[in-house]
Amino acid sequence: MLAAMSNNSYLFVSDYDGICPDFVGGIPDLGQTVLAEDRSCVPLLWLAMFRPPDLVTATFQPADPEDDDEDEVKVIAPLAPKDRALAQLQAALDVLDRIFAQEGSLREHAALLRAGVESMPGKFVTINPYEIAVLGGEQEFYDTQRDALASLDEPGDLIVARQRLADLTALRLGRPFPAARLALDDLDAPEDDWWNHSRLLGNSFERPVPWEPTWVHNPA
Repeated sequence: MLAAMSNNSYLFVSDYDGICPDFVGGIPDLGQTVLAEDRSCVPLLWLAMFRPPDLVTATFQPADPEDDDEDEVKVIAPLAPKDRALAQLQAALDVLDRIFAQEGSLREHAALLRAGVESMPGKFVTINPYEIAVLGGEQEFYDTQRDALASLDEPGDLIVARQRLADLTALRLGRPFPAARLALDDLDAPEDDWWNHSRLLGNSFERPVPWEPTWVHNPA
């Protein structure tokens, strides 16, 4: 794991063709393969890059097999080649416009995420949601994850789809989405807007991201 259990989700772009590269060990410069992280949720536009066929189930053994207090870990997480992930992100935007008609368009936000993913050298995109899943019922989380990804193609009942995505992302709905360049332009905005910006895109980890100013990683 990247750190002791911190209730974070992580967005990876790497050449590792499996889920949860942070659970595998032996991957060089692991932190540099993390595009973004977020706390206590999985950001909306990360999810928009995947669909149910992308979900992979894997079981990971304890880091210390002789520690009786550690159990094996089962994770269900999305994994897709970069080109497919970005195509699915683009395809989701019309559906997201319908689901979140009250909050507004996410096309500029998605363009910033696309730029971040394209800037990474890896071939595969994946999310590790395990630390979010264990905050409540794991199977309930994974069922909601599957249903939410399905709604990005066929939303069905828009109210139900909206609630599923809100449950995963912790978005504060009922207000316009914040500007995509909220952090880049250091806009004056209420706390709810800063909260939602993170729940749309996540936050930088060890490297700059296109939706945050570079000084975050290069202080004067």
